Amino acid sequence: MDEFNPYAAPEALPPPLANSSPDNSTCWRDGDELLALPHSDLPRYCVKCGKPALEYRQRKFYWHSPWMYLLILLHFLVYLIAALAVRKTAVHNVGLCSAHRKRRLNFMLMAWCSVVPLFGCFLFDSGWVVGLGILMFLAMLLWGLIGMQILKPRKIDVNLAVYRGVSTAFLARLPRYPYRRD
Repeated sequence: MDEFNPYAAPEALPPPLANSSPDNSTCWRDGDELLALPHSDLPRYCVKCGKPALEYRQRKFYWHSPWMYLLILLHFLVYLIAALAVRKTAVHNVGLCSAHRKRRLNFMLMAWCSVVPLFGCFLFDSGWVVGLGILMFLAMLLWGLIGMQILKPRKIDVNLAVYRGVSTAFLARLPRYPYRRD
């Protein structure tokens, strides 16, 4: 009942973007992926559900080759410096509805509050309590960091940014990507 119907009359369309004319598209769909120019605005709809967005903010997305993670085997600091040096950046204005904005804020709160069990476990001398506190810290931190992601970059280069984690309702509003990807 709450599914997106592309043939239904729009309820309330947000104002069009300055660079979003039909002949000058800056974002497309390719299967379940969102493709966009690296420094373009996305349509003013929630990327998680496709409803009109109440929050529309500029976000930076970073990506580097997955092979870079092998540098962690050498040393974490080596990986960190190399990843910061070679990462690719894309900047988009991204929309979220009020429900998904609240959900994202809850995940951010969980990530920040993950230090509470870490500090609390050191009040006890028992080894299993310290281990449990460290485990709770890691679980809350990872769950919060993964949950607060808006888009998941799959690849970013000079010409195109590819993302996952976008709803099918949002993707249905976009034209198909006219060029073949490598």
